[in-house]
Amino acid sequence: MGNKPSTWFVRLFLNNKVTIYLLNILLGLVVIWLATKLSWLLDPVGQFVAIIAPPLIVAGVLYYLMVPLVNLLERRWHVKRVLTITALFVVLLLLIAIGMRLFIPTVQAQITSFTGAAPQYWRELTKILTNVADEQHWPDFIDLKQVGQDLTNFFGGKNGNLVDGTFSQLGTIINTVGNVVITIVTAPFMLFFMLKDGRRFPQYVAKLLPHRYQATLLDLFNEISTKVGQYIQGQLTVAFLVSLIFMIGYSVIGLRFALVLGLLAGPLNLIPYLGSTLALIPALILGALTSVQMFIAVVIVFFVEWLLETQVISPLVMGSNMAMHPVTIAVVLLTAGKLFGLVGVILGIPGYAVLKIIVSRLFNWYRSHASWYAEHRDGEE
Repeated sequence: MGNKPSTWFVRLFLNNKVTIYLLNILLGLVVIWLATKLSWLLDPVGQFVAIIAPPLIVAGVLYYLMVPLVNLLERRWHVKRVLTITALFVVLLLLIAIGMRLFIPTVQAQITSFTGAAPQYWRELTKILTNVADEQHWPDFIDLKQVGQDLTNFFGGKNGNLVDGTFSQLGTIINTVGNVVITIVTAPFMLFFMLKDGRRFPQYVAKLLPHRYQATLLDLFNEISTKVGQYIQGQLTVAFLVSLIFMIGYSVIGLRFALVLGLLAGPLNLIPYLGSTLALIPALILGALTSVQMFIAVVIVFFVEWLLETQVISPLVMGSNMAMHPVTIAVVLLTAGKLFGLVGVILGIPGYAVLKIIVSRLFNWYRSHASWYAEHRDGEE
């Protein structure tokens, strides 16, 4: 019997690649929509993730900082991992104790002094901006006087909104303190077992899949771990050096609150492109309110730091790791910041890198099996 001629339904739907792909996309969107309706199931999962994520992130960051040394000592000198991990924990505790004894009191004194002087600085800045606005005839809808007065009331005095809102936000403060305590207590335990058994985790997961996929999954885990580790190690190293440069530079020129401003520059530097600029703003304001010479000195310190960071530190530490187009970085930062706030801005780049690795491997697998790319594969052969 000969083959029956295909009908229009078969041609347009059952034997049409575009239609099949569109149907698959539609089914995926339906699955996502159904997942949003299962709040009774997803809410507990979200709460669990919110509890476990902070200590896991802290432990993960410390893991990538410490694991190279643990692996090196075990591989080269055959030192047991437990012994190395214990020694690193002791050293870390000693460094924290020394820092709290020598460094923290000075920083605390500067923070206290800055908190007390902030209202006065703000009033001076508001006065300068108001004078500029009067001279330049700004639009009427920009009332700098009222904005300055509102912010001054917010930050200063017992009648300020900040003080009034403290008691209403007491529950939030207690929850935040509780989360910090949980993170401090649980992160070291997670870190210890991650350093001790973390390298075996991919093998445990791979055993859940058929044997022919295990090597591919292990290779995927290794690539993701390498990329994330390089990014974390590089970014934290650069942030530490930037913070150190700013602290030394501000101290040399005699800028008030040099240690606080330098410490602020380190975490802000974790935000790509914008971090150093954000760290510069309070220093510029403080320098401008001090004197013209101090303002110029702050600009010089920033220029020196920028040269060292862009021409020496980042090329040596980061190399070509996480090389991304600036437009891609901007889109990732905007999207991650909108979805997850400051945490998204900081973790958006490595998260994007992980997703890119996974999607690239899935696409390569699809290319090797899909009939659409058969001619391309034949051409390569």
